[in-house]
Amino acid sequence: MRSLSLCLAVVTALFVAGSASAAEFPLKDGDVWVMAGDSITAQHLHSNYFEAFCFARYPKLKFAFRNSGVGGHTIPSTLARFDYDVAAWKPTVISVELGMNDSGSTPTDKFVENMGTMVERIRKTGARPVILSASPVNDGTRQASLNGRNLRLDEYANALKTFSEKENIPYADQFHALLDVWGKNKPQEILAGNLATVRSMAGNNSLEGVEHLRAFLKVHEQNPVKLVSMQGDPVHPGPCGQLMMAAALLKRLGAEPFVSSVAIDSSAAGQPACEAKGCVVSDVKKTDGVLSFDRTDECLPFPIADAARPVLPLAPEVLELSQYLLTVKGLPSGSYVLKINGKPCSVVTDKQLAGGLNLTDFVPISNGTENPINAQAQAILKAVELKEGVVSQFRGLSQRALAAGPESDAMKQLAETGRRVEAEDAKIRAAAKPQKLHFEIAPQK
Repeated sequence: MRSLSLCLAVVTALFVAGSASAAEFPLKDGDVWVMAGDSITAQHLHSNYFEAFCFARYPKLKFAFRNSGVGGHTIPSTLARFDYDVAAWKPTVISVELGMNDSGSTPTDKFVENMGTMVERIRKTGARPVILSASPVNDGTRQASLNGRNLRLDEYANALKTFSEKENIPYADQFHALLDVWGKNKPQEILAGNLATVRSMAGNNSLEGVEHLRAFLKVHEQNPVKLVSMQGDPVHPGPCGQLMMAAALLKRLGAEPFVSSVAIDSSAAGQPACEAKGCVVSDVKKTDGVLSFDRTDECLPFPIADAARPVLPLAPEVLELSQYLLTVKGLPSGSYVLKINGKPCSVVTDKQLAGGLNLTDFVPISNGTENPINAQAQAILKAVELKEGVVSQFRGLSQRALAAGPESDAMKQLAETGRRVEAEDAKIRAAAKPQKLHFEIAPQK
């Protein structure tokens, strides 16, 4: 028990030290956060992951997010729509994630000058600015061999860091966080995209050298390290790439990585000994070799879309931002079925349990049973998606309503749509409310 307590004390100290050295996350109670950007923001992928994380991790705060991404936009074109598409939400925080389209023709000094104009405009509304660098172009470029559009985006990211420090603005540089990771992975990604063709060719007995293709496929299928694709295109990543983007931004803005931890020593005399942080654990018992307990967390793990899960082996920052821990020591050697709310969620060994599990990383067992943790994560993401659909309707009405005046029918329709958006916000908060979970760890038969 002493060693268990010491282990938990060390883990706690590391979390405290990490939190103390990190930036203060710029989300506060009562905030309305507008995410201004271009088509990458308008995809509603990394912005939705970012938002879902905040609802999961900060359930005691009341806040709202609004997506304001428009394809092809630059800082000047975003400034042109600022009043009806950004300021109309009466935001308290406005993040600016632009540069991909600016990079085609705007020198770095002019880009920073334009950002200065944007920051001045944000501050005049009474909102707090947050600056996010553009993501890299996923074309295989790495820091040691910059070329193409990434040359300019590299300059932008470095210049924005200096600008943000001077202006005392929270800044997240996702460009340099992702550039080399994506660049190094690009050959594997290309291979992943061509595997279907290779498999088709390997089935052609008349093809000269077909045995080499079959040998390659056999080696590939036996390789425990699976190929990972960012999906999408080089400028617009799909779910995998945008999950990495959200994690990079959250980490660099100082988001809280700790969810909760439970450590149980089942070898203790009598009932198992338990220590918990960030959650309430009750009814811990061991009956006929089955360990069970109830756990109610104060917050929730990072909601990860099922389509984005393949990228986790390449994206350690995602799980680092979701420390949802379970450790069980003292179990007899063997394999165990871990059930949550009566549903089999994973088969794990006593050694894995003793070393500690991050429950965010649960993989469903072969029968496809979805664990309640992942089910709630998907519900949060779905609620965010539905809310953003109503946000899009508001944005479609806003310019016309503001031009028509405060007493117009268009303004009344806009107000009603705004109330619908707020109703959807409440549904997200409800979806992200922590629930009591019943855990059972039983020997596999």
